[in-house]
Amino acid sequence: MAFEEHVRNARATRGREVPEAWYDAPAFYFSNPGAVYRHGDDVPKPPDTAALDYELELACVIGADGRPEGFTIMNDFSARDLQAREMPVGLGPAKGKDFATSLGPVLVSADELPADLDLRAIARVNGEVRTDSRTGGMHFSWPQLLEAAARNTPGLLPGDVLGSGTVGLGCILEHGDGRWLQPGDEVELEVEGIGILGNRIV
Repeated sequence: MAFEEHVRNARATRGREVPEAWYDAPAFYFSNPGAVYRHGDDVPKPPDTAALDYELELACVIGADGRPEGFTIMNDFSARDLQAREMPVGLGPAKGKDFATSLGPVLVSADELPADLDLRAIARVNGEVRTDSRTGGMHFSWPQLLEAAARNTPGLLPGDVLGSGTVGLGCILEHGDGRWLQPGDEVELEVEGIGILGNRIV
């Protein structure tokens, strides 16, 4: 959750402000490595959600030396209604998040991208632009994200993937229009210099 705009917008939909603790350290969660999808894969909609969302993120993949190998696009699919029921308990997200994450279409080394990683980021649903944002402007830097993820653990391992968090206005929740994803929808996330990550909801 490195983008303040996303956190501010998402919390505003529930009448909340950004908590002061958010500014202290990067907030993140561990997702399900058994539910990773590629570009072109069909992504099943959980049968118990009526609020399926996309989340447009930049992702860093860790290489053999424990350092960033490159960057790709991440769609951190979310079931907003399930998430809303879980989070007030004080743990989670769990079933609101662990059913699907897609990555792709390619891995691009950092030296092939601008040093500031400020890239145009677009989300389309059935060809309609729903998000037009940028991957720059993160409140926390990539070194800070990597340090936070590795703290109090044996460290980052080759193949680990860290998402940036959702870019500003990079999900349906932030728009507040309730136009949730439905079976048959084609979701495309595009990041400048990387390409397009596409998945169909089934």
